[in-house]
Amino acid sequence: MTGFGSADAQWESWSCQVEIRSVNQRFLDIRCRLPLGFQTLEADFKKQIKAACTRGKVDCSIRLEKGEGDEKLKLNHERAKIFNELLGEFEELSGRKVNVEARDLSSTNIIEENKSGEPPEECEKVIRDSLAKAIEGLQEMKLREGQAMHDDIKTRLVSCEQIVNKIEELSQEEPGLYRERLQERLAQLQEGTKINPERLEQEIALFADRLDITEEVVRFRTHLEHMDDILAQREVGKKAEFLMQELNREVNTIASKSNHAEISQSSVEIKSELEKVREQLQNIE
Repeated sequence: MTGFGSADAQWESWSCQVEIRSVNQRFLDIRCRLPLGFQTLEADFKKQIKAACTRGKVDCSIRLEKGEGDEKLKLNHERAKIFNELLGEFEELSGRKVNVEARDLSSTNIIEENKSGEPPEECEKVIRDSLAKAIEGLQEMKLREGQAMHDDIKTRLVSCEQIVNKIEELSQEEPGLYRERLQERLAQLQEGTKINPERLEQEIALFADRLDITEEVVRFRTHLEHMDDILAQREVGKKAEFLMQELNREVNTIASKSNHAEISQSSVEIKSELEKVREQLQNIE
C-alpha cells in the first residue's frame, strides 16, 4: 500500500526532518538514510518501521540540520569554574580586587570556538520522537487507503452477486429455448412426420441436466460469504487468494455449460470484476 508520513522537530539550534514513503510491493523492503553519527541506530529504526508495515517498499529519510544562527563561540564551564576559583584565591592572597576584561579571557581557553558541525548525542531523542510521529502519519494514510480499497472490493463483490443472480434467472430460460429450437429443427428435418412427445421431453431433460448450474451458483455464493468474513479480518492473505481462484473456477464452469449469449457476456463481466478485486487484494496489508 502507498503511504506517506513526515515530522519536524527542533532541539536548540538543530532541526530534524523525517519522511517515510511506502509503495506497494509483495515483500517488505525497508531502506533508511540516517545523518552522520547515527548509523548505529539503523537496525533499531527498521524494527520500529517493521512493526507498522508488513509489506511494501519503504524509504525513510532522516535529516539533521544546524541552524544558521548558531553561536560560533561557547563557554567552557569546567575551565571557567577553575579559573574563577583561582582568581578568588589570588584576591585573597594579594588582598586586592582583580578586574578581568573580556579580552583577557581569550588566553585562558575559557571561551572556545564551536568548530564541530556534528550533531550532539542529545539529538537522538529528537530523531526518535520525529520518527514515531512520521510512522503514525504513514499508518493513518495507509488506513484511509485501505478503507477505500475495502469499500471498493465490497462493492465489486456485491456486483458479482447481482450478476450471478441474473445468470441464474437466464439459465432457467435455456431448457424452454432449447425446446423451441429443437422443435423447429425437427419440423424442418422431418416435415410431415409426427414427433414423439416423450422422446422430445427426454432429450430436453438430458439437455437441461447438462446445463444445470445450480451447484456452481450455490458454491459461488458461499465463496462470496467467506470473502466477507475474510475481509473483516486484519489479514486477508492466502485465504482470499484461494477463494478468488475458486470464484473464477465456478464462473468458468458456468460459462462452459451455457449456450446462452447473455450468460456468456455476464460471465465475462464477473471475471472482469474478480480480476479488479484480485488486484486490490494484492495491495492490502
